[in-house]
Amino acid sequence: MTDLSHLDRRGLLRLGGLAAGAACLGLAGPGLITPARAAATEVSVECDAGQNENPFLWKAAELQSHFGINPHMVGLPFVGQYEKLVTDLTARSAVYDVLVFPPYFLGDFAQLGFLRELDPYFHLLDPKLADYLPVYRDPVIKRNGKTYGLMFDGDLLQVAYRSDLFGDPEEQKNFKAKYNHDLAPPTTWDEYMQVAEFFHRPPKLYGTAFYAQRGFCYAWFINIFAGFGGQWFGKGMKPAIDSDAGVKALSLLVEMKKYSPPNILQIDYPTLNEVFLNGSTAIVVQWDDLALKVENPAMSKVVGKGGFAPCPVRSYMPYSRVMAVSAFAKNPDQAYQLASYMQQPEVSATYVYDPDCGQDPYRFSQLNIANVKNHLGKPTMSEAAAKSYVDAIGAGLKAGYPELSIPGAPRYIDLLDLYVNQALAGSLPPKAALGACANEWESITEAYGRKTQQAAYDAWIASFHAVGLQY
Repeated sequence: MTDLSHLDRRGLLRLGGLAAGAACLGLAGPGLITPARAAATEVSVECDAGQNENPFLWKAAELQSHFGINPHMVGLPFVGQYEKLVTDLTARSAVYDVLVFPPYFLGDFAQLGFLRELDPYFHLLDPKLADYLPVYRDPVIKRNGKTYGLMFDGDLLQVAYRSDLFGDPEEQKNFKAKYNHDLAPPTTWDEYMQVAEFFHRPPKLYGTAFYAQRGFCYAWFINIFAGFGGQWFGKGMKPAIDSDAGVKALSLLVEMKKYSPPNILQIDYPTLNEVFLNGSTAIVVQWDDLALKVENPAMSKVVGKGGFAPCPVRSYMPYSRVMAVSAFAKNPDQAYQLASYMQQPEVSATYVYDPDCGQDPYRFSQLNIANVKNHLGKPTMSEAAAKSYVDAIGAGLKAGYPELSIPGAPRYIDLLDLYVNQALAGSLPPKAALGACANEWESITEAYGRKTQQAAYDAWIASFHAVGLQY
């Protein structure tokens, strides 16, 4: 997560060209600014500070030209964002108009009355939800049939591998002799472990690496757990993370340490990028924006040597970001217009593949290799790499496994991360770690009310089925 980048497009649209620009984007209709309206309305946009603020800055001139909106960024620390928002919104603070946060906050925020339902604002600017990939539609942005968020960033975990190693005839011959099948991107976790074992040649080359540091290590566990058919909860809201699938998944993740760099417990998001970009690792699972960095010569020693594939069986979708309108917004109409504009197909397509922000695709229309450019329109990778990357995203999202998003989700997830980290550190065996976590999850469920939690969870799962996702 890098520093803010340069602005663009300021002064791009003159008032004389407003009507043509609006028509091109399909924005003509109620709620649009007109040339006669000169005064800009300040709309405060809360977002985790850094690169994820960039798209709002890049589009500031367009927002002012189309709607008379001046976005005012309120950057919050990435760590502690949830606690800060809960404190401010509990106090009914009007400091935020638009809230940008990960969907796992949505269950709590909707239940606590922190958010405005967005469906009544759709007449101001159609959000074009039919273009959303199904996994992001009802399961991520809606609760109980009501829309509370619009997508800003679609995250999923993705396999990145060294295509030069996989394409080497000698490596292919030796791999087939050892494992009796062709060297190829893995489609099962057993195959993934074989690739990691085969290429583990320390200290110059490590088989794999993963996010093992406290904070998001749970996501690498859930990614495997999903592939083994695991579910967050069972009947009566009984935790299912300590099931056979859970113990098997965490045991495999612990075993993966054998084929990883020796500092694996210190590997976080930027370090995981680095160990692939510096050429020292053969295959990793990482958030899908790694691909954009692989093809950037300023960041990567493996330009042109990256291949990308969906995770085995299912691809977990940790984090992501939605845009919501605060229940206490000073300017709710303009806040909605800003959020809806930023995720319009023609607008979002100009930044979801930009390496200077953290946004990733969430619309069908974005899964087009012609969109793999930065916000200035310059291609960011070769056509072959772009095809591998975009195809991997599309395949991963067909069987995407969404982040838990019910009331209490931040607490459930933080505890899971704690116990996964303890298992990785060797403090607890996988079965004991998950059993201890399950016991603490039961306490959270009781505190929120078991029947209430069951209803919320059932409704969330039903939203999967409504868009054709298996769970």
